[in-house]
Amino acid sequence: MFCAISGAAPARPVVTPRGVLYERSLIVKAIEERGECPVTKESLSVDDLIELKAQKWVNPRPEATMSVPGLLSAFHNEWDALMLETHTLRKELQTTRQELSHALYQHDAACRVIARLMKERDDARDALANAKGSAKRSAAGDAEPESKKVKAGLPAAVVAKMNDVQKELSSGRKKREISSELATMGDISAYEAKVTQAVHKTSPAGINAVAIKAGDDNVIATAGNDHTVAIFDKVSSQRVQQLSGHSKKVLDVKFVGDNVLSCGADKVVKLWGADGSEIATFGDHTGDVTSVSVHPSNSYFVSTSTDKTWGFHDLTTSSCITLVNDDTDSAITCANFHPDGVILGAGTKDSVVKLWDAKDARKLLQLDGHASEITGLSFSENGYYLASAAKDGVKIWDLRKSKLVHEIECAGAQGVAFDHSGSYIATGGHNASVYQVKGKWELVKEFEVKKAVKAVAFGGDARSLVVASADHNLRIFA
Repeated sequence: MFCAISGAAPARPVVTPRGVLYERSLIVKAIEERGECPVTKESLSVDDLIELKAQKWVNPRPEATMSVPGLLSAFHNEWDALMLETHTLRKELQTTRQELSHALYQHDAACRVIARLMKERDDARDALANAKGSAKRSAAGDAEPESKKVKAGLPAAVVAKMNDVQKELSSGRKKREISSELATMGDISAYEAKVTQAVHKTSPAGINAVAIKAGDDNVIATAGNDHTVAIFDKVSSQRVQQLSGHSKKVLDVKFVGDNVLSCGADKVVKLWGADGSEIATFGDHTGDVTSVSVHPSNSYFVSTSTDKTWGFHDLTTSSCITLVNDDTDSAITCANFHPDGVILGAGTKDSVVKLWDAKDARKLLQLDGHASEITGLSFSENGYYLASAAKDGVKIWDLRKSKLVHEIECAGAQGVAFDHSGSYIATGGHNASVYQVKGKWELVKEFEVKKAVKAVAFGGDARSLVVASADHNLRIFA
């Protein structure tokens, strides 16, 4: 049964009174257009159509797929279409990759240009600062005192003062007894984080050094990567001052009485007053100034630099008395005065610790044993021990025997400090730890810190531990 119009099997078959079979949709259209039967040409209406009740059937497959060769031909066509689509996608992928590579090259070039411009800006700032300092020194002219000029050695008056201070401190140390208020091992093992305070900016984050004011351990100074020195008051748990003047990150900070010394990657040392004003700037180094150490007399200080020199400075005249060149081709990374103020300990980038006679710049002793650059030094108050920190750990040297007597495992050590009594030593690496000095150097407690510890310091009578880390927070455990 096939439709008289289409010749195909109808989906809805209808028949005319004359017995002609049509597909309903087709004959309805024909009647609407002409009003007659397409075959008999007789008049016909939709109401005359008689619908047949027939079973539905599945349309037969196209003849092309009813044989094996037909199927193979169909599969071949499908394969060709798939390969063409794959080729098109590959071309589009290659084009996208080239566009992405071009964009990445442009981004890298932009970053390089920005970095170069920032470096040129910093260099210009440094040059301007040095030019201002030179202009001030030139303005002083010949009227500048002879004591302000850099000399090869220390003046006799300075040496005499250092000797007097040494005698006074040595005799006083023998009479001094350990404070009855000194924290016990049990006290320290019970310490918890009492203060976690942001004192520097989050970008660039990082505190490189910490110092506690002598005689008032409620006042703490920190040196930050954000180019500033922060003064923190422990009683109020607030930053009370922020000293801005360095053009690059600040690497070390020390108290000089009520004043503050700071040094940084901008190659200068700055002296700040108690009110936050800038008193003096020392620009005698040609490289980053890595550390400062104040002489026990509070009249002098030593600075170290990546230019392989250390300088001895007079605070009263704001001048550099002498610059000492190291005899090795290595930057000086840190330094610290012996408690008597005559011996200077210095650490170098090539993993060596050196002891100098500060009075005549004569090297007394070289301590070898570390495998990486020295990151911190601390003398015990009794003057017997020197602790040195490096990425491979902390080493304890007995200066009476000039030998290594103990090693403390401290991965990535960057900070080390004895307490004032010499009874405990704190180390800073991935965490901060406190050890007992006497006996077997027993671990008292380890304090967990989120970021790497850069510096540690004890409060009075070891009643607190101040920790500076690679984030912008100052932590106090007590």
